[in-house]
Amino acid sequence: MSYLSRAVFILIFSTLEFTAYAMRDSSFVDSVDKKKITSDAIRFVDGVTYTVSSPIRWKGHDWLKVGAVLGGTALITTLDKPNRNFWQNRDSKIWDGIERAGFHYGKPYAAFIMTGGFYLTGLVIKNEWARETGLMLGAAYLTSGALQTLMKTAVGRARPGTNRGPWTFDPFSPEAGYHSFPSGHIQIATVSALVLGHRVKSPLLKVLFYSTAGVTLASRMYSDAHWLSDMAFGGAISWFCTKSVVRRMEENKYKNPFKKQNQITWTVTPAARGIGLVGVF
Repeated sequence: MSYLSRAVFILIFSTLEFTAYAMRDSSFVDSVDKKKITSDAIRFVDGVTYTVSSPIRWKGHDWLKVGAVLGGTALITTLDKPNRNFWQNRDSKIWDGIERAGFHYGKPYAAFIMTGGFYLTGLVIKNEWARETGLMLGAAYLTSGALQTLMKTAVGRARPGTNRGPWTFDPFSPEAGYHSFPSGHIQIATVSALVLGHRVKSPLLKVLFYSTAGVTLASRMYSDAHWLSDMAFGGAISWFCTKSVVRRMEENKYKNPFKKQNQITWTVTPAARGIGLVGVF
């Protein structure tokens, strides 16, 4: 087991142990705002549901964006072979290191660590920024991940490493070699970059977070695991899902989205010439 694998295992194990201890510790349970946790769970479900059902609310300009993404992806496929040739000519220890970093950053366990880390930290130290960040990450990972997983199985595109070319497909194949489109690694890495970049104000930090997705992008093409168009479409899925989740959660930050809101409260009040009807918004 490599040092990085050991570190990841220790981090996950420690997080689980801490959570188990925290739930057994009555003083910790008493200190946690249970209403806040319930509210967070409701908003999480609402954010996921809202994003998944978004297409039924799309209007003309939204469908134009979808068309642009599909058209752009089709155009990028013309660069798939030249791009692969470029990356096959790269070989160095530096690129090997970038490949490993990008590989792990785009794995599902990285998403679990990011989500759990931010949310649990926010609960423990009562930091709203960290807790909200964890919620947004989790909802965006879930929605974009579900869509990406469904598509890569249904499309069945051959990976570059199979040497069958970018236009070979075997829909619903159980073989990992035919799960190329879209990229799952870039889906996770893009969600991380977009949420974290949105949650900070510093331009320097924004650039830093956004650049992390680029590491995973280079990593997957250097390892001959994905075509360039796989990466482009996977990133687009994450962009749409993340923007929808963030917008919805910010709108419902201080209210229960499933509770019907009374828009107008009517009150009968005495007036100079009788009674009056007053509506309060």
